[in-house]
Amino acid sequence: MTINENMSELSTLLDNPHNVLRPAETVMKPTSLGSVRMTRFSFSRSMIRRAFLKKWEIERQVVNFDELGQGHIIYRIFAEGKLFHFVAFTSTIDESLHTDRVIADVWDVTAALVEGEVNEDLLQFLKDEVPKQESSRLDPRVLVLTRGNRSVRFYEYLVERLASGNQPESKKLGDAGYIMRSTAFYGNGKFGMRSFLGFEDKHPLSAPYRAQFLAAWLFREVSYESVEHCAKAKNPNAVSFNSEWSHFFGLGNATGLGLVPWAIKHPGELNAWVSIRELALSNVRSLKGSTKNTQILEEWFDKAYQYFSSLGGDDRWPWMGPDSLSKATLLIKETFNSLSGNALPFNDLYLWAEKQDNEITELVISLLLELDDTNDEIIDRLLMVESEKEADLNATVEDLKIIIDEKYFWLNELDLSGPEARHFWWVMSDNAEEPRRAERSVIDPEHREIPIDISLRIDKLIKDLEKIDKKISVNEFLYSFPEHEIAVKRLLGNFGPYSEPMENVCDFKHLPLNLQRFQLAMYGMDNFSPQSTDWLRVTLFQGAPRVSEIGSNIADKWILPKQPGGLT
Repeated sequence: MTINENMSELSTLLDNPHNVLRPAETVMKPTSLGSVRMTRFSFSRSMIRRAFLKKWEIERQVVNFDELGQGHIIYRIFAEGKLFHFVAFTSTIDESLHTDRVIADVWDVTAALVEGEVNEDLLQFLKDEVPKQESSRLDPRVLVLTRGNRSVRFYEYLVERLASGNQPESKKLGDAGYIMRSTAFYGNGKFGMRSFLGFEDKHPLSAPYRAQFLAAWLFREVSYESVEHCAKAKNPNAVSFNSEWSHFFGLGNATGLGLVPWAIKHPGELNAWVSIRELALSNVRSLKGSTKNTQILEEWFDKAYQYFSSLGGDDRWPWMGPDSLSKATLLIKETFNSLSGNALPFNDLYLWAEKQDNEITELVISLLLELDDTNDEIIDRLLMVESEKEADLNATVEDLKIIIDEKYFWLNELDLSGPEARHFWWVMSDNAEEPRRAERSVIDPEHREIPIDISLRIDKLIKDLEKIDKKISVNEFLYSFPEHEIAVKRLLGNFGPYSEPMENVCDFKHLPLNLQRFQLAMYGMDNFSPQSTDWLRVTLFQGAPRVSEIGSNIADKWILPKQPGGLT
């Protein structure tokens, strides 16, 4: 069953009375968002499906590495009549300079995805500018700028193993699933690059994040090429990764506080991401039991169990670790087997899951969504939303009150009057130009605030609305209360039911990890490993096919790869 192709507008789909959608007060709770997992709608998976379906041609065109893997490598991509190149410059830097943060000055790898041919002049231009990263000045030929580092723990180990004629040992790798770690994927006009708004409708990279994830997939290729090259430089008889290991490793990544302002400042995108999942879940819940769908789901149960149990590991506060998730998967499978004879077994499994821990609920949802087969072109279209909407300032104060009662009732559940509610404020740091949160009692905002305190702003607005005649226009109201412009435009934007995380990001107890994990799962990342309350490490494209396999019959089942030689 698919989302109705004749109903392209997201709002129309959400209003369809045949859908049984989860309420926003369930879906948009911080703990629910912070338990979300990758699904078939995640950007990494949809990008690879597109590459395989449309038979993109990707080949390594140039390899110019020395014995240490320093030099450059170029991939040629011919996709749906368009030509692209991924150009990566590789170096070796002291391990002490490696960092997950964006503030570094040097990296082991810097790279760019460009559209068109790469002649000598462009190659020299890229060689001069790409390693500068934030200090670079690029042009519209460049679509994505990225960089990253070799794994301090595992890169040399992998080189030595292959050089000695051996494959990696699982026990030496633990739960690591990467060779290199990326630290940023810039695009959409930054540093002079091409704005994605300039892509025509049929452009193969016009869907949100498609260009960035193509760059990430090719970055992963560089990591494999680099290790195998260095191994053969040590020993001409070195082996390559075998078929299992050549798929297992992904690309490491880490994220911090910057994702929190993004989530609050993009309500339209947030609503689209969540709506697509909820519409698909509604579709799957309506499916009747069948031998085919039951078999598909049971295969995913087994796959998930093998993945978690092969990694092994304790819980990772505030989330379950692989050991707990492998046990949970067995419980899910056992429960489904007891329901498989029911008329609507997938709905019954969901109803059971919603009474469990949030992580079990979201794990079940991610597995159930494998039964949805909505066409990717429909999903791509639904993801194209307006980031900003023009507010109707002719609305009245009464209209604002109605919107608050209907869509922001959850504010009553937050303690917005106590001192903890305003403990933090958000700012762009002076030195690193990264989003940060600062304690109000220590540093005053002084007009440098990133205005993402939506809960607090609407709460203040509510108090002032009580002082005003409900019949006057919003325009008149803002004339007397200009400080409420952000809150008013937020209310009148009508971004959709799933546009607002139901929390106060300035509260002392706010846990940034929840919004971070939600976004990373939507991107298509997994193996969540919190390093503090404010940042976490993840893995991207772990288990994914290699670019050389385009044209094969590999299905969209590469996620949750069992670690070769791992526990069973």
